[in-house]
Amino acid sequence: MVVTLPGRDVATVRAEVAEAQRAGADIVEFRLDRWSEAEQHRAAELFPSPVPVMATVRSRAEGGEGPDSAENRIPRLRDLARLPIRWLDLEEDRDLALTSELPADRSFLLVLSSHLPADTSPEDLVGRMRRPLPLGAVRKIVLPASVGRLLEEILPAVDAVGTESTVLLTTGASGPLLRAWSLRRRYPMVYAGPARPAPGPGAPPVEPSQIPVDRLRWFFDSDPGRPIFALLGRPVGHSQSPYLHSRWMRRLQRHGLYVALEIGSEPEFVESLEPLAEGGLRGANVTHPWKTTALASATRVGKGAEICGAANCLTFRDDEVEAENTDLAAALRRLGEIRAVGPWDGRELLVLGAGGSAAATLAAARELGTRASVLARSPAKASALADRFGARILSPTELRPFPMVVHATDVGRSGADPLALPVESVVGPGTVLLDWVYSPDDDVVRRAAESRGAEYEDGWRLLVYQAAASFALWWGVEPEDDEVEATVREGPCAA
Repeated sequence: MVVTLPGRDVATVRAEVAEAQRAGADIVEFRLDRWSEAEQHRAAELFPSPVPVMATVRSRAEGGEGPDSAENRIPRLRDLARLPIRWLDLEEDRDLALTSELPADRSFLLVLSSHLPADTSPEDLVGRMRRPLPLGAVRKIVLPASVGRLLEEILPAVDAVGTESTVLLTTGASGPLLRAWSLRRRYPMVYAGPARPAPGPGAPPVEPSQIPVDRLRWFFDSDPGRPIFALLGRPVGHSQSPYLHSRWMRRLQRHGLYVALEIGSEPEFVESLEPLAEGGLRGANVTHPWKTTALASATRVGKGAEICGAANCLTFRDDEVEAENTDLAAALRRLGEIRAVGPWDGRELLVLGAGGSAAATLAAARELGTRASVLARSPAKASALADRFGARILSPTELRPFPMVVHATDVGRSGADPLALPVESVVGPGTVLLDWVYSPDDDVVRRAAESRGAEYEDGWRLLVYQAAASFALWWGVEPEDDEVEATVREGPCAA
């Protein structure tokens, strides 16, 4: 298990080495192409290292920050070869001819890396995997790929090669998959990111597709039947669901792994479910924009999903795909809490939006006996949703402050459309605005609410509640209330 360290100076990397050791790293990778020249000259200060070291100078041509030309690479590689490293990463197309410049009596082994373009054909990939390797070397091949292309084209082609000396990894949408499957695919090593013990912003990994080492170690150090869980949606890079489920699996001694996979189209979603399940997927949360697709893909539909007309949770059992809606459970729980303690009396609310989260909110309002109204950009979608749940459509001439407003669009998330609904006109000093978006990239909804004196709560608690309900469906036990509350308090946007 190789942990790629993001630090750019000796002091930072020294601390990262210690943390990687605690988290379960077998090897730490120093990415010296990210270091300044002055810091590279200090690399010897990191030895002796408590964890064996892999040294890498990734070229700009292959996605790094290091030199491309042999003239500039040779001195750096020669300097690295003098250090007590365990592995040296060489770029197969750029550095293999430079091995004659390395010490003949070297004690380290080689990784031959290739970072290929997304349009690399399966045939070219297989041809590269079949190239001969120096004795003891490992080949590492990385290329961008969607989940669908990985499952349908790449893996069927490379599985015919059958080598155990190659680490094939993808970046982008499918990136976490091969890392999660590295043990079953008999890879000699897997590249992981630094441990992420808390949610919210932190030092980003060198490669976003890398899974934190502490989560991978927990997953691999268990029985062969270990389950995988995933978030399926677009986008998913912001998601804190992997953190939540990883935290509770460790707390409740359940060995599994949760990853976020971006799905680009409806056909890709549908066609990926079976191979993912065959690869160990036992449950999936589904987010925008595939909640109705998830419902249509199920062979069994739970009560909540049926009521909402959308599913945000799939469970794979034998040949069945069971759909449920844990957003409904979250909305019921939170709205019930606010009604119980005030300041909302539970009599009426307004929902902004007409998607899956809006449906869950309206279903919860109906169960709570709350009079609900809907305001959305699409009158047709708002009308259909209102008819389904016995709500009313709020017309532009009826705008007024409501005691409870639930924002159920993706406004605030990176890449979302601008705010097009008149939030300022439906909130006031007595309003609670509950937002389904957590840790928004743009706090436009919060600003609109607070500008009129409304109380604002973002979606972190709602996320925690729906995650706890999903966890219970998959594991048969829900995190206890004290644990859920602790998770809420420790989150990036606790309410």
